[in-house]
Amino acid sequence: MLNLKQNEAVKYTPAQKLSIDNLINNNPGKNGTELWKVDGPNKEFVKIKEHIRTHYKKIQKLRCVYCERLLVYGDDQIEHFVPKKNHKRFLYEPLNLTCSCCVCNNFSNKGIKETIEGNEVMPYEENTFKYVHPFLNDVDKEIRYKDPFKLFIDKEHSTPKGKKTIEMFHWDNDVAASNRLVNRLSWCLSPKRRRLFEKILNFED
Repeated sequence: MLNLKQNEAVKYTPAQKLSIDNLINNNPGKNGTELWKVDGPNKEFVKIKEHIRTHYKKIQKLRCVYCERLLVYGDDQIEHFVPKKNHKRFLYEPLNLTCSCCVCNNFSNKGIKETIEGNEVMPYEENTFKYVHPFLNDVDKEIRYKDPFKLFIDKEHSTPKGKKTIEMFHWDNDVAASNRLVNRLSWCLSPKRRRLFEKILNFED
């Protein structure tokens, strides 16, 4: 899992911020999931989302914020740490957004889990989170490894929050360790060779 700095969070122009505020404040009957689908009359939210995606892929060096898999094959998705459906005030909150791979975003069940302890508060960073937050926690202190290459999870010596995160993403098994090895090695390759390397290790035709 990546350790991100708060000052690396995406920033909006005054016009973008105004559009976001109007979207959230002028649609009291819609939840966050519904508002996320809004493109706007001039496609302004399509442009804002592309701004978000481009920004985070750059600061994350094309890696998934969770599993650190390379995001070079079109499976990158904008990730909401706090689920958007019931927390529309955080829909475009910079610290709530990153880029993740489709596996971490869709198949870990994180999207349906409540990640805030208790009631939502403002500002965003004042909330207490159930899982390790890439911006607000020191990932290396929360999630521990048995080896210096960070391949094998040391769940026993991870923090309670770290253990919950490990369990949510199923990181403490041999398959996950093998995937982390692929990730580490593939970072050293060109995009074309990365794909070939992954196909070989995944026994693909």
